Amino acid sequence: MTPNQPISIASRREAISLSQILAGITVMFLLLAGVAGALWLNNSGSATEREDAERAVTRLKNLAELQATDTQILTSYGWNDKAKGVVHIPISTAMKLVLPELNARSSKNSPVQQQ
Repeated sequence: MTPNQPISIASRREAISLSQILAGITVMFLLLAGVAGALWLNNSGSATEREDAERAVTRLKNLAELQATDTQILTSYGWNDKAKGVVHIPISTAMKLVLPELNARSSKNSPVQQQ
């Protein structure tokens, strides 16, 4: 073959050497190893199902305690700051005390005249 002659497809195929094949296989192996390593790292930090269940129980217990405290505060009388004289009253009582005042304000400022 002379330097000016075009290379045929058959001769290009023959030109692929063993080192090129091994390089291709090595690259594919490294990519596969990288994907497997990423999957392993992704799963290694997760908690077990038992740990997740224990955490869920703790969260539900904490939520129940918080809701019980909120309910107790919203339905009872007590001191918020005794030194300053600040108290809390049940929310239903507070609404009953404030409602007449709000009704009086809204009727006074209303653009609609009442008869």
